Amino acid sequence: MSTEQPFILFVPSYGKGGSGEFVRSVSLAQAAQARWPQARIEFLLPGGAGTRQDAPFPKHCHAGPEDDKDAFDREQILRLRPQLAVFDSGCRTSTLRLCHRLGIRTAYISDRHGTLRKAFRLEWLWRLDAHWHQREHLTAPPFTPRQRLLARLGRTRRLHFDTYFPEAAADWSQLPAVLRERLVRGYVLFSPGGGGYRVDGRLITDVFLDAAARVRRGAGLECLTLLGPLYPGAAPDDPELPTLREVPQALFLELMRRARVVVTNGGHSLHQALARGAVCVAAPLGGSDQPERIEAYGKAGLVRAAAPAAETLAAAACALAGDAAACSAIRRRIAALSIRNGIPVMLDGIAGLLGEAAAPAVPAACSGTDVSSV
Repeated sequence: MSTEQPFILFVPSYGKGGSGEFVRSVSLAQAAQARWPQARIEFLLPGGAGTRQDAPFPKHCHAGPEDDKDAFDREQILRLRPQLAVFDSGCRTSTLRLCHRLGIRTAYISDRHGTLRKAFRLEWLWRLDAHWHQREHLTAPPFTPRQRLLARLGRTRRLHFDTYFPEAAADWSQLPAVLRERLVRGYVLFSPGGGGYRVDGRLITDVFLDAAARVRRGAGLECLTLLGPLYPGAAPDDPELPTLREVPQALFLELMRRARVVVTNGGHSLHQALARGAVCVAAPLGGSDQPERIEAYGKAGLVRAAAPAAETLAAAACALAGDAAACSAIRRRIAALSIRNGIPVMLDGIAGLLGEAAAPAVPAACSGTDVSSV
């Protein structure tokens, strides 16, 4: 196979309200397109109301019942015949078996206990070419002793990383000039993620907007709220509470880096914020993984944990913004983590898969990132 004009098919798995897997796959696809400009890149996406399908690549969207999505994936893979299929957070063994039979290279991305366990199924050990794991907890080992043992028995090449983000510089001029002038004085960034989750029946973005209003009017701090692409409401018509629907990933990261405090969720956005050295208030907004992660990071002094309610989020944000010593201590602890960006790790993995012959791969040692070294 050749990396000159590869055909890569991305198959992220996610549901209504979520978007972390979608954004990660799109970010990796964009980085792959930049590295291999002639590459053919396409997506297989889930369907249904409230599900993100705005990938900036050719896409094939499932329109039937959710239970039929796996059959849809197999049909499309059989028709398209990509050189490499990248599955993010979900893949049926039957789909992996089909790829193996057709000679299609496969990579699987995991980021939680449940999605991680799939990659160590006995049949997967010999059929999956590459497994790239985004650590669920930055304060814990990426793999269990049993998983490290299984990795030695199979042929899958395994790498781990901490988060993902584009390495391109942000274009600050993409923000309106009036907003740039306001933010330069310092601000609190409210970032609820995709914006589609609800807490106690209320859209989480509305909770964040309420919290931003409390911080602005109670403490006089400048606030910026990212509504999220799944937020169905209109932006509030309040000049004192600026909002943005969605921003490019590089600009999003820069907004987090420059903020006095970032109020966010306990999912992918939190790890991205920590990678930029941001002081965070974190609240569990969706997904069973978020409460445990936030609790662990709170105990480690990496974030300030808060309940997903406007009054508690506002109180925590104001307290941190006014405590320079606490912010400095948090930043020192974050810096000690040496958070690893997964985009270059996965790009190198793609290059290896596309450049190899069709013969089964032999597990390769990769100091600091392969499973046998952690």
